[in-house]
Amino acid sequence: MRVSRLTRINRERARESVDTLELREKFGVIGDSKSERDGSVSLLSGEAEEAILTPGGLCTAKFTANIVTQGLDYHLLAAGGRIEIANTELQITRVGKPCYEACAILQSGDTCPLPTNCAFAQVTRGGEIQIHDEITLSNIAQ
Repeated sequence: MRVSRLTRINRERARESVDTLELREKFGVIGDSKSERDGSVSLLSGEAEEAILTPGGLCTAKFTANIVTQGLDYHLLAAGGRIEIANTELQITRVGKPCYEACAILQSGDTCPLPTNCAFAQVTRGGEIQIHDEITLSNIAQ
């Protein structure tokens, strides 16, 4: 399990890919205007993102995670569980999100992977993360 891409929304509301993110307790992703407002960090399965892009899912234009992962099984995550990336720790606050009603995948009747392959977290131990950093499940909520 590892980090495959990192992004943040700058002050002009433009999403930018970066090599490094600084995470801070209670503030989330430093330099991310949304994260700094509510302290949340968003995660998305890279495998699910690929599956969404192919049929033209709307969610890839509306939802872009701070941390895109490779090899992380989101079915193992639950609210209250913790993951470690490099020297940081994140506590999962929510797993999944509803689909967008206007999405072509949802309208076609197909199953979209987004609702079960993304998560939101709060930073419990800050630090810096980079692309390719390993992800460890440190405390899975039961």
